[in-house]
Amino acid sequence: MKKFKPPYYGAAYYPEDWPMEQIKEDIKLMKKTGMNCMRIGEFAWNSMEPREGEYNFGWLHKVVDLLGENGIATIMGTPTCTPPAWLYERYPEIVVVDWHGDKRQHGARRHACPNSPVYREHCARIVEAMAKEFGNDENVIGWQIDNELYPPVERGCFCNVCVRKFQNVLRDKYGTVKRLNKAWCNNLWSQAYDSFSQIYPPRPDNWHHPSLIMLWLNFISDSYIDFCAHQAKILHKYVVQPVGTDMMPFLGVAYEPIHQHLDIVQYNHYHQMNNLWEAAFWYDYLRPIKNVPFWNTETATCWNGSTTANGYKEKGFCRANSWLPFAFGGEANLYWLWREHWTGQELMHSGVISSCGRPLYVFDEVLEISAGLKRAANFLNNTMPEKSAIALHVSSKAKFLFEAQPIVNGFVYPGFIIDKIYKPLLENHLRMDCIDPALNMDGYKVILSPFLPDLNEAGLKDRIIKWVKKGGIWLVGPFTDIRDENGAKFTHAPYGNFEEWLQVTCKYQIPAPDGGFEITWNDGTVEKSSLWCDVLQANKECEVLARYSEGPIKGFAAIVQRRIGKGRIILCGTLLSGRSLVSLLTTICKEKEITRAADASPNVLVMPRTGRGGEGMVVVEVFNKNGYLSLERAARNILDGKIYKGQITINPYSVYVFKFENH
Repeated sequence: MKKFKPPYYGAAYYPEDWPMEQIKEDIKLMKKTGMNCMRIGEFAWNSMEPREGEYNFGWLHKVVDLLGENGIATIMGTPTCTPPAWLYERYPEIVVVDWHGDKRQHGARRHACPNSPVYREHCARIVEAMAKEFGNDENVIGWQIDNELYPPVERGCFCNVCVRKFQNVLRDKYGTVKRLNKAWCNNLWSQAYDSFSQIYPPRPDNWHHPSLIMLWLNFISDSYIDFCAHQAKILHKYVVQPVGTDMMPFLGVAYEPIHQHLDIVQYNHYHQMNNLWEAAFWYDYLRPIKNVPFWNTETATCWNGSTTANGYKEKGFCRANSWLPFAFGGEANLYWLWREHWTGQELMHSGVISSCGRPLYVFDEVLEISAGLKRAANFLNNTMPEKSAIALHVSSKAKFLFEAQPIVNGFVYPGFIIDKIYKPLLENHLRMDCIDPALNMDGYKVILSPFLPDLNEAGLKDRIIKWVKKGGIWLVGPFTDIRDENGAKFTHAPYGNFEEWLQVTCKYQIPAPDGGFEITWNDGTVEKSSLWCDVLQANKECEVLARYSEGPIKGFAAIVQRRIGKGRIILCGTLLSGRSLVSLLTTICKEKEITRAADASPNVLVMPRTGRGGEGMVVVEVFNKNGYLSLERAARNILDGKIYKGQITINPYSVYVFKFENH
């Protein structure tokens, strides 16, 4: 039987900063607070290895043992984000070189090159030593590799090691420089290369070929994926606990491939009051990656900051923010950090208690959350969020392509897919999983793939057509199927496949003017196009759902569909309004017998859950205003023990854990 059980609730803790007597007092207060998990070790390399090859884990064992004796589990972090001064001084070649040619200095973090063989060797040694020490420690429930893997400087490291490795990646991909020149059409502007050694990383102050930029961004992502995999391989040799790495909500490093080497998804975020709802998108994206409960490894109790504090949070925010990961399929929520730093970096970031040990103004919420998690533990541990029948494709590779060529001024891939696609569906309780193109599509009845330029990603093209023929409904566009793997346009048609699949011709492609062109749906509903206009001419087998009704493209199709096998493809030549997207998807859901997650106001997030623990839902208000929820069945709120039914008022930032009554 496991010594510790979820839900895990705690914080990051840095015992290397405090004397042992203070640590003992901290642990007593952690226990009183009801916390049962701490993350430690992630920045403590110098304390573990004060001199090269000379290890000191005694202090760390004492802390882990003390935590365990008080019912508090440890998540152990490998400290490779912050190499010690002796390593920097003795091996200066390990540091990141920015695009100016300047080397990073000691004293920051994430300043070592992920591709440096010297740095990899030293990382391997400290990780192996830690794994041997704590790989079977019953007080350690998991491992965190490094900390927030991402490029620390614009466009990543430009050192000689990275340059040579990138050139070799291109050589492996294209075989010959002649093939690369052809794929990129490098005779334009006399950009043709005579050898791979002439190809250098794209500086952000130069107008570079978009294929070069896209592939470089992919290379930087792959570099951190390989850096993480290198540590994961060592850990898996020695440890019995699950291994992960704490990611950030940027898509700067590709989520799906990095987790091929990991056991659990870990995630850090610092959403504010005005965008707390966005956390739901990331949880819906994290949940399907491994199909196991994820860990929210970092968030703030209230404000965040480094040398300046920012983002004051009103009372109740901590409650709503802390319950969201548990609602959406997580089994851990940890704050950064337990005790605020007393000096050094990030001095102004909030914690659970201040640097002098005094509770912050949200401490009563921390206690309330702790008590609520204990009451709801059985239900949370024995249920999971119901798998949605709807999926939304989200792609890091698409993000890299659009970063290299945004296509339209103001288009930013993550922002548009979250704000324009996810949010209106979320607010109308059309629950969805957000999935990488590489993930399995079985069980989904409807898939949305907006802004997915390369359908060859992860072999999606062949897999999804088979899925459609079996009865799936695929809603695509705009900016879908418009580029090949090199980021180049197709020369036979504007789309790679859609003209053939849908029996449609794309006559023109026009950036939408300010205010858009008017489009009229078959039912007479009128709206404006936005972002982009693919001007479509449907053949006999293709049904028109909406037409442009003004301007030079009047009469041409804007939205079309065609049945293929038992399913169909719906192609959107323009970005639909939130209202039209919801209306279209509601019609599709009715056909597919997919019901909304709840009858509730847009500001109330509802996650149905089911399993051995029964049926129910977790409800969280995220806009700091009153809302409502209608319950057709009687349900007991586990947090207050009361029975609810019918329409109820949901107060600002309130949380309910409902379990439906059997009778």
